[in-house]
Amino acid sequence: MGRSNFHLNKWFLDFIGNNGETMIFYSAKLSWKGFVTHYASWIRYSPESGVKVKSHFLNVQAPKLVDKLITWHDDKFKVSGSWESAAKPLHTRIFDTDDGYLDWNCFQPASLVQLKIKDKIIQGNGYVEQLILTTPPWHIPMNDLRWGRFHSLQDTMVWIELRKENKQQWLWLNGEKITTCSIEDDHISSTSNDFLLKLDRGVALESEKKIFQVAQKILCYLPGFNKLMPTKFLMADNHKWLSKAEFHKNASPVTEGMAIHEWVNFNAQDQ
Repeated sequence: MGRSNFHLNKWFLDFIGNNGETMIFYSAKLSWKGFVTHYASWIRYSPESGVKVKSHFLNVQAPKLVDKLITWHDDKFKVSGSWESAAKPLHTRIFDTDDGYLDWNCFQPASLVQLKIKDKIIQGNGYVEQLILTTPPWHIPMNDLRWGRFHSLQDTMVWIELRKENKQQWLWLNGEKITTCSIEDDHISSTSNDFLLKLDRGVALESEKKIFQVAQKILCYLPGFNKLMPTKFLMADNHKWLSKAEFHKNASPVTEGMAIHEWVNFNAQDQ
């Protein structure tokens, strides 16, 4: 654990079905100054009923990783699932100081997923990543955070960008790291690698001050924690989208797939 006495282990697992039904699951454990809290959240979208969100703080299970298979269940949500890897894992250290670090472990850039929700079993594609953070996230210099993942039958792409005075970018296309690219909310492109990913942002999965909402809920578990958070961080705007995506590469035929991506604006209070 870093000098800050802060430690976050946060999992993100998602699912996209053939009919457009989409789910995101979070499972997290946060430790700070001897206090520990667990958190689980479920974002569920269907074309018929729109977006629904549930969360809780009790009896939260961490995913289990065995070889290429990740399993996870949540008794309160009455959900269990298995994610079988369909692409090689990706790992990088996003941030590193004497105070702590942020490790990003993308165990499954693309997955074959089976979910059981109550007594119903559904199948589709997915993605799994884990963040290990040992310093408070507001110590990471960023005004904007962009992240996303795209998957089609032929291609898989994952991207991260931190912006402040400069940009820090990480992007992998089919497991290959791309060093020069443009990352925006509606497109991802690289002239040197000759590709363009168009994102329609057709469904808003989140559009709210999520950090503030979660912080309000965890105060009874981590007393005084909110007083440490800079207002700029606490009041950030979070936008998460489900996009129909078109992938153009070289002279190859255009391929279509789905993307989940987000933009976190840490300058929202100044605008």
